Amino acid sequence: MRVLLIYSNQTQDLILPAPIGLSYVASATRDAGHEVCFVDLLTARNPQVVLRTALEDFQPQVVGISVRNIDNVVHQRLQTHLDVLALFIAEIRAASDRYLPIVLGGPAISILGSAALRHLDADYAVRGEGEITFPALLAALDAGRDPVDIVGVCTRNDPALIDPSPSRLPTFAASGMQDWIDWAPYRRHGGTWAIQTKRGCPMPCNYCTYPDIEGHTFRRRTAVDVADEIEAVQRSVAPHSFEFVDSTFNLPETHALDICEEIIRRGLKVNLTTMGINPRSVSSELFALMKRAGFNSMMITPEAGNDTMLCNLDKGFDMQDVHRAARLARASGLHSTWFFMLGGPGETRATVDETLRFVETALRHPTFMSVFMTGIRMLPGTRLAQVHAEADADLAQPVFYFSDQVSEAWMLSRVNQTIQNQSNVVHAADEGGSTVERALHHVLYWMGVAPPYWRFYPQLLGFPLLHAMRRNNPSVGMLSEEHSVSTH
Repeated sequence: MRVLLIYSNQTQDLILPAPIGLSYVASATRDAGHEVCFVDLLTARNPQVVLRTALEDFQPQVVGISVRNIDNVVHQRLQTHLDVLALFIAEIRAASDRYLPIVLGGPAISILGSAALRHLDADYAVRGEGEITFPALLAALDAGRDPVDIVGVCTRNDPALIDPSPSRLPTFAASGMQDWIDWAPYRRHGGTWAIQTKRGCPMPCNYCTYPDIEGHTFRRRTAVDVADEIEAVQRSVAPHSFEFVDSTFNLPETHALDICEEIIRRGLKVNLTTMGINPRSVSSELFALMKRAGFNSMMITPEAGNDTMLCNLDKGFDMQDVHRAARLARASGLHSTWFFMLGGPGETRATVDETLRFVETALRHPTFMSVFMTGIRMLPGTRLAQVHAEADADLAQPVFYFSDQVSEAWMLSRVNQTIQNQSNVVHAADEGGSTVERALHHVLYWMGVAPPYWRFYPQLLGFPLLHAMRRNNPSVGMLSEEHSVSTH
């Protein structure tokens, strides 16, 4: 069959996320004998024109759409993505005068399940890993069979729209992304080449969807297999940096150590970063090996700076772990971005103040950047939503949890107080591709500096003129007490 695969993501915050998941599906679809046309709308200057042209030129028999995010999960700068997706689907419907099956997949669809078919004019939704489910669905469509019994497939023909169990692969290998995308636009925007070393997450965080998307247990690739992929991509594409996009790169720590040692053993000269360092399992040995292997940065996700909220969010570690991670990260010299969420269950002015004081003391260093979110997006399938969302809440729409013990306005005011005195602190509402950020990325790209470019934000924000502007003009949406939203 002629299969058009579309990467619909339009989000460009911090790092331009390349379509690793859809690349896995595209490779599996091609291996199953189908003709594949891959369209990346993230890097398209005019996505609708690019989509229309692909539909006219390729004349697909099936269209698959990868959906990365439901929305941007930032209450103060809310951007929903399903409306844009609906426009893309309408473009597909208008371009064909015959029945054209539309299949939705990707992380957002694994989270939403059958709810995606209630909101969007698609025929099927795939939960879990599309490498096995999507080719099986194509085989059923090609043979004229009803795909209702395929693991992971939601179908509009099911009147109840019951969510099936997500599909899971026992093992997986390289994504083959180099076969499907044009890397030049990502390179210009400071993109990092995505590598997945494991799938699944056993951590109990009550707001997180990773276990629902990838499963509750780790499925690990060998260090040799990971290094083979890096080496092959380095030869064919030569990206400036690679990024490990596991939910947690350092769990288990032995796996991360093995990967670093294999890269060092081969003498690979690469720049590396990772999005997921869990404070529970860090050591001086790990950070030293990461630096020797080529890491220039990492993202660390404590989410809170006090034991009360770490417990309430079911993080699985305590402040002793967080303080140790901060000391070791600072000693390593690696740049790191730390993520915090305010407003969760049991949050008070005292716990907010504790978290901000931790940032103001332990993370007041030019190699650190701290990013705050205020309010927690309640996502389908999470325990936070199961306990606190209204029974009939439509969680395909943005619904946020805010503690009733502290106002949103006060939390934003307290974050702004820290921002005014500490240049390496930002609120997530600040992000979104400012002119200053784009100019910095442009300069660093032409200088040949290795991404990720967010590691230079603390120095940029520390420039006296820019810091003075942020002090005098707080950019986080300052809500009055009477307009503060507390939804739970």
